[in-house]
Amino acid sequence: MSQTVVACDGLVHIYRTAKIEAVALQGLDLAVERGEFVAIVGRSGSGKTTLLNILGGHDRPSAGYANVAGFDLATLPPGQREAYRRRVGHVLQTPLANLDRDLSVQENVELPLLARGIASSERRNTVGRFLEAFALGPVARARPSLLSGGEQQRTALAAALAAGPEVLLADEPTAEMDRDGARAALAQLSSLRTEFGTTVLMVTHDVDMHRVVDRVINIRDGRTSTERRGGREELVVLDRVGRLQLPEQLVHELGLVGRVRIRREGERIVIEREQKKSDG
Repeated sequence: MSQTVVACDGLVHIYRTAKIEAVALQGLDLAVERGEFVAIVGRSGSGKTTLLNILGGHDRPSAGYANVAGFDLATLPPGQREAYRRRVGHVLQTPLANLDRDLSVQENVELPLLARGIASSERRNTVGRFLEAFALGPVARARPSLLSGGEQQRTALAAALAAGPEVLLADEPTAEMDRDGARAALAQLSSLRTEFGTTVLMVTHDVDMHRVVDRVINIRDGRTSTERRGGREELVVLDRVGRLQLPEQLVHELGLVGRVRIRREGERIVIEREQKKSDG
């Protein structure tokens, strides 16, 4: 039986300063089932990182509902944040921000196992496995500051998964890798999350992610707009008040600007340009 482990309903987030107010999320709806691997894509400024910061427990939503692993993030008290972060891992966009710079790669991967009180023999086996999975053996004794950006990101993924989270949030975890390296890292991430039953929600600029993940969800203007599952056709997301965002490519190709006509044809709804007198 499927179970929703990440749920957002009408999620709103507003950034306020003394001089400006910016709406980053504008009624976003989202549901992710346990064990899914979901990619969130969208242009810069669409609200992707804001969404992950809320789901990671770093920011509170301004309005709406957000629940991850049974925790209501609008009302999460400070005393529960540590328990929440043990169940929900978050790989930040800046690779070094995820790592302890005074520890080696191997020690960074081992650190969450120490925190869980795992016996030394099991720690060695687990660390060795994650180092091998993410091709980190040759740099196991190096400090993070001496690594390439891609090696830092692979270390962050290995350490985050070693912590055994129920949900893993990852913000651009392969941005510093070349295409082959990114594909290899994501293949390992997919394999390991299947084995451990981890739910993965990943923000990325790579619109070709449908080859690797279960679903690709596009965010536009702070709302979920379209969705693709596997290699199948793109679906438009209809929110709870009946709003939808048409794919930008179709809007441009068909010249849909301003008012459009909408009509029903049996079980279908047809959207077309408003016919003006000059059109014919």
